[in-house]
Amino acid sequence: MKPNFQPKNIVKTIERLTRNGLKIVKKASFGTNWESVVMPIDQMKFELEKHISVNSHLNAVMFSDEFNQKYEETLPIITNFYSDVSTNKDLYQAYNSLRGVNLNKQQQHIVKDVIKGFELSGVGLEGKNADRFKVIKEKLSLLSNEFSKNILKSTNEWKKIVSKHELKGYSDNELVKIKIDKDYELSLQTPVYMDVMTYLDNRDLREEVYIAYISRASDLGITATNYNNKPIMDEILLLRSEMANILGFEHYAQLSITSKMVNTVDEVVQFLSDLVEYSKSQAQLELEELKIFSGIDLKPWDLEFYSEKLKEQKFGFKKSDLTPYFPENSVLKGLFLTIENLYQIKIKQIQQNSYHTDVKVLDVNNESGVIGRIYLDLYARENKRSGAWMTDYQPLINNQKPVAFVVCNFNSPTKDKPALFEFDEIVTLFHEFGHVLHHLLTKVKYPCASGISGVPWDGVELPSQYMEFYVFEKQVISLISSHYKTRKPLPDELYNKLIASKNFNSALSMLRQCEFALWDLKTHMSTRDSYTILKQVQRKTSLMPMINENRFLNTFEHIFSGGYAAGYFSYKWAEVLAADAYYYVQKKGGIGSDASRDFLYNILEIGGSLDFMQQYIKFRGENPSVNALLKANGIIHSTKERHD
Repeated sequence: MKPNFQPKNIVKTIERLTRNGLKIVKKASFGTNWESVVMPIDQMKFELEKHISVNSHLNAVMFSDEFNQKYEETLPIITNFYSDVSTNKDLYQAYNSLRGVNLNKQQQHIVKDVIKGFELSGVGLEGKNADRFKVIKEKLSLLSNEFSKNILKSTNEWKKIVSKHELKGYSDNELVKIKIDKDYELSLQTPVYMDVMTYLDNRDLREEVYIAYISRASDLGITATNYNNKPIMDEILLLRSEMANILGFEHYAQLSITSKMVNTVDEVVQFLSDLVEYSKSQAQLELEELKIFSGIDLKPWDLEFYSEKLKEQKFGFKKSDLTPYFPENSVLKGLFLTIENLYQIKIKQIQQNSYHTDVKVLDVNNESGVIGRIYLDLYARENKRSGAWMTDYQPLINNQKPVAFVVCNFNSPTKDKPALFEFDEIVTLFHEFGHVLHHLLTKVKYPCASGISGVPWDGVELPSQYMEFYVFEKQVISLISSHYKTRKPLPDELYNKLIASKNFNSALSMLRQCEFALWDLKTHMSTRDSYTILKQVQRKTSLMPMINENRFLNTFEHIFSGGYAAGYFSYKWAEVLAADAYYYVQKKGGIGSDASRDFLYNILEIGGSLDFMQQYIKFRGENPSVNALLKANGIIHSTKERHD
């Protein structure tokens, strides 16, 4: 169950596994039943994808030019292999022949999904179209890696030494993160950047850091122009469009939607447009309140700063009041207890070496013993991709237990203090553990549909967003909070203020997320310039003009290297499901209730082995309602419509 974190000869290993894989594919193509077609393909992919996962993971969290060079050599090998498999007409026919075989419901669903995957991968293409399709997929894999690499290098490049007197507004908690000898070093690493935007009184310095951050990987020269991602973005978008056209789709968004729960692109655009309409008037009030409070002509580098000041005035606390109550050990202990109360499993740290000293190795147990393992990598560092994510190393198969990586970019401990987490970071941690639980608690022993595998993209965020709701429950707060000095839990008075502030500026946040999602869809429906489309979308979604230096699309990894192309709306759609599910469970008794266990049985354990929406309705008893999302965000709207 332990991954090999010192892989050698990764190119030769991938070459060997893919050569062997093609032999297995050839043999399976003559199979006549589940055991001779699906099982050998599953086993082959299980072995190959463990190596792919580790290589990709190490490239993201321990980046080096030397390893990346070898990693990039494996990408066309992998892409070409999967192209060969997914366009193998004999294997396609073998899966088709299984439709008439006596299969159980899960097997029937899997076969149906695999056949659809063949068709969307170009199995029906011939001649020049087939050749071109394969070239496009290979090129896209290389471009996506280049896109992420440029962001990492551009982020690491910018640093600025400042003195303590330039850091007015910082408390000791913020100062200790950036102290270097007698001076302090600002960088574009996420925890440092967020502290600058939130706490730094020096407006000119905030502006400088903001512009450096928002213009990364661009042609502006604030960071080196050789990391400019715009040409890569343009090529990715053109290749995706061509790929969709070759398959007979009008545009890439149409191709993307085909494999999701929703039915049409128009349906998604309407869903997002409705959310914009429901949120906009409240968002305008929120922004106007912020403008009046600040008393200045607000710029983008002022928003977090004055939002924090206004929030402090309105609710009587500031973010830094919370962090001493959330040291790392208490947060993890409370998170694990919450999961135990929800799903009757235990998570325990074990002593095992990993790829970095930051990493914690966690075993997940039930009454039968170990059921899975987690490698938890919490802290921000150079040569580590920004953001937070969960990656599966291996699914459940035969006697092999599922294993996952969880990666965050949080504050690290110092010699004087444990790591103290921002509350937003704790929400992120619960989110990623929602993904982990989906992967580890599966009962499906078919790797192609085990855990998160086979789950439609607009459903995969349901378990993660569902877990976020529990962070705010008082019983959970009592488990995760313990002041790092006094050991006292978060006081009731501070807890009540936190809950009262939960939806502060939530309508502005809703507009922002809808802006991302609408831009994503419309960009993949057109061949026009991505920034031109963004400006068009912003006419309806943005209440503040974007500054000329803003190149945030150049670092939008979700879209250009993270699998969310024409699918970023999935976050909002899954949030509808998550809010609807959470309020239903609360109504039926909350943590430990039959409804809570039903979520486990009908969603987490089933993975991608059955129709996801039908499983949701089986759990919930009816279709989800968009009103649950509005309620969760404190957005007042009179609509009684249901989004089915």
